[in-house]
Amino acid sequence: MAHHIKQLLSSILPKTTDWKRLLLENWPTIIGKLHSRVTVEHIHDDSLVLGVQDSCWLQELYMLSPMLIKQINEKLDLPHIKQIRFKQIGRIIQKNSSSGLIKSTKSQCVVHLSAIEQEALGRVADPELKKVLASYLIRCYQEKE
Repeated sequence: MAHHIKQLLSSILPKTTDWKRLLLENWPTIIGKLHSRVTVEHIHDDSLVLGVQDSCWLQELYMLSPMLIKQINEKLDLPHIKQIRFKQIGRIIQKNSSSGLIKSTKSQCVVHLSAIEQEALGRVADPELKKVLASYLIRCYQEKE
């Protein structure tokens, strides 16, 4: 028998987390037009960690955090959130599909080159070329994830 995911979540999660589920369900209406740029990354006790795709928005939202806390708590009917923290996450760039370009994500993960890759880069004599090749390889791995 098939069930909707909301029904399953409400039966699995304890009742004390109902406000967290409500926050996640109403996030697009709480944050408004910025819901594609700001995501809920983590909810811990009375703190909320929001992922922001651009450092400019991160700074702006930090300045507006008292207003955001008030707006979030109004939607939750009780003041569950007392603190908001922000972190920068990968930036999503959307292009027109008519131009043939597609959505790409810039990863923020750390990449370590293998011993074989480092050995191959060690054979490159020009230090500037070596640096560019290493950075290109790392970027390729980041975009792959």
